[in-house]
Amino acid sequence: MTFKECRQDIKSDLGRLTIANKKNALRYLLFNASFKITFWFRLDTYLGAKKNIIFKTLYGLTYVIHKRNQLKTGIQIDFMTTCGKGLNFPHFSCIVINGGALIGANCTIFQGVTIGSVRGKGTPIIGDNVVLAPGCKIVGNIKIGDNVFIAPNTVVIKDVPEGATVAGVPAKVINLDGAKNVLMYL
Repeated sequence: MTFKECRQDIKSDLGRLTIANKKNALRYLLFNASFKITFWFRLDTYLGAKKNIIFKTLYGLTYVIHKRNQLKTGIQIDFMTTCGKGLNFPHFSCIVINGGALIGANCTIFQGVTIGSVRGKGTPIIGDNVVLAPGCKIVGNIKIGDNVFIAPNTVVIKDVPEGATVAGVPAKVINLDGAKNVLMYL
């Protein structure tokens, strides 16, 4: 990842919260838990890939700040996680994201969500413009298509087609209006 890509991802994350300008960016960095997590996650991902001793020192500092924010907010996101731009956590607490997960652009993740693996059998791949409602669990080597809405407290253990709305334990496709439902959160 280049610094330019890192900066674009941070701007995109901020853009999901407000009109991006410098005054709002600082205010959101200081007071918004969602932006704090995504900002330090992006910065650590960028710095962690660098080999220079200066970058490694900065990485250590930002890593400590990110870990502190993880403890305060309850959002556990590993630096190995691949996330597209526009990541948003509208509410926080009890969010666990596996380091092997692939998350597409403009993903909205509410409180109580788990994105995890099944002991060595792979991690989820989540498409673009996906809304993970409160309490949903996505587990295993599965693929979630683009423009999908996963209802609250749903347990997803099988692939979900593009544009679907799923609900239940285990998840079942209840309609193919996922794109309409997702628009409310973009």
